[in-house]
Amino acid sequence: MLTDAQVERYSRQIILPEVGGRGQERLLGARVAVAGAGPAAAAAATLLGRAGVGTLDLSAGVGPLPELSPDCRPSSSEGPAADVAVGLLELGAIDDGAPAHGAPFGLEAAKRPFVLGLFAGDRILVATLVGRPCMRCWGQALAPGELGGARAVGGAGHAAPARLVLGALAANEVLRILLSPPVHGRLTTIGFDGSATARDLATAGCSCCAGSP
Repeated sequence: MLTDAQVERYSRQIILPEVGGRGQERLLGARVAVAGAGPAAAAAATLLGRAGVGTLDLSAGVGPLPELSPDCRPSSSEGPAADVAVGLLELGAIDDGAPAHGAPFGLEAAKRPFVLGLFAGDRILVATLVGRPCMRCWGQALAPGELGGARAVGGAGHAAPARLVLGALAANEVLRILLSPPVHGRLTTIGFDGSATARDLATAGCSCCAGSP
């Protein structure tokens, strides 16, 4: 049960129908692993901590954070059973047929919800992976050119705010998973030209997420 101090602290989000008191209790009891470096990772961790996520397992690259909620317990290593993991990465040249990236915290084979945020050329992407596809096979659900290729960032002025937006979008997807777990994965894309799309991700899965050999 929430204390009087917690009700006051999170009052602005408790009044939201999708959160409420029970949702806030779920956030306080949740454990989230955050991997990455730079402003995107710091923004995601900060927003999650201030929303009242109980435990944050932070990779070394996340760096120092501003003040978080007093209910949030940051840790420098991943716990044994994070409820959701989030990784923020910047990609260079990309082969659309086989998107390559390191799996932070060794999460590639983990059967848990994962939010992957990518800063790629002329766009940012956030993949919410629940069930199928997983980190191992999510690239199969991408259309040709969807990762943006090896294009240059559209002007240095876009880079800094885009990284903050990436962190905010990733944090929002983590909260969505914790409060109301989605049935399908989702890919959200925002281009530096002002375009934005969101669609479901679906594949047949792999040996990791489909339970087949």
